[in-house]
Amino acid sequence: MKDKQPGIIRKLLSYTLLFINIGSVVWLALCVVAATTSPLEVKHIALFSLTTPFAILVNVFFVLLWLFTRKKIRSLLSLIALACCYKLIITIFGFNFGSNDNGKTPGRIRIMTWNVHGMGIFKVPRDKPFEKEILNFLSLKDADIMCLPEYSVPKTDSMKPYARKIMENGSYTDYRFHYDNTLGTTIYLGTAAFSRYTLHNYIVHQLAEYTFLLQGDVALPAGDTMRMFFVHLSTFGLSDDEKAYIEYVKKNSSALANSLGLTRTFVWKFNYAFAKRAEEVDKAAAIMATSPYPIFVCGDFNDLPGSYTYTKLRGNLNDAFEEKGRFFGRTYSQILPTLRIDHIFYDPRVLKITGMECPHTELSDHRPVIANFEIIPKAGN
Repeated sequence: MKDKQPGIIRKLLSYTLLFINIGSVVWLALCVVAATTSPLEVKHIALFSLTTPFAILVNVFFVLLWLFTRKKIRSLLSLIALACCYKLIITIFGFNFGSNDNGKTPGRIRIMTWNVHGMGIFKVPRDKPFEKEILNFLSLKDADIMCLPEYSVPKTDSMKPYARKIMENGSYTDYRFHYDNTLGTTIYLGTAAFSRYTLHNYIVHQLAEYTFLLQGDVALPAGDTMRMFFVHLSTFGLSDDEKAYIEYVKKNSSALANSLGLTRTFVWKFNYAFAKRAEEVDKAAAIMATSPYPIFVCGDFNDLPGSYTYTKLRGNLNDAFEEKGRFFGRTYSQILPTLRIDHIFYDPRVLKITGMECPHTELSDHRPVIANFEIIPKAGN
């Protein structure tokens, strides 16, 4: 009887692990569904997009686990699942460890998107040295076109307090700004675009009450005309206190069980934000589909790769991170290391990516996404 007991325990453990493995495959399948299914059609499905990196890692774990047991055949369960969703995997993880050329040479263009968190406006009292650091950082990165969500200006003059200095430092000839929110009674927050190329046919499309899509056409040197889109989509609406609570739970997991009410609030806010962004990206995608030119879209999408937002806005475009990024490519510095919510999508008919970077900085709660491209000459040039 004693001899049989260890065998029974091993079998029980083996089948328990198999059951969990099957659950992890189902989990991954739901993440795949979340990437292409509108939250407006299936409630709660978008929540799975937040967990996609973890579903992938858990399935990789099971592949490796079974390979070190007598049940090696079981590794095929997760291996086949991972193979079936490889397109999703390469949007989540960057495997590009080869050439990453960020040098500026003739025939190239550098484009940056960076949520600048108000350009220091949230620091009270005003911190002028901090603002100077931001301006120096922008100048150092030397982008030809910049998209700056959460840029701040006084309501009386959109050229103050930074635009003139940014244009002077970077030799920008075109500057556009459109507000999407206010801070108090005197400040606008919105999306700014600075460009060394004229933004022709500039239009602002309203996607929601506080969400706008900025559009402008750029004549690339010796290349085609490219239609640029800059956007800052709706946030999850978490307060600073709620973000601080999430950070606390990360260090004290037992606190989660004592705050189920707050957890339900998070779920409600997330579902609401997912649905709101779905409406916004459906409108944005319809607008972009009418473009007579190859398109380029960048900004703060407030959503992850593997989400409906990401999939819908990307369409058939290339993702700069997928082409040249590494690891997770984190762009939001709080909560989780998997939060890549700022993106650059481009049409490979007019641009060929040579390199990208997402440098760490304490100047904002977001990291900039900077991509270098070779301009593909227009036929006949």
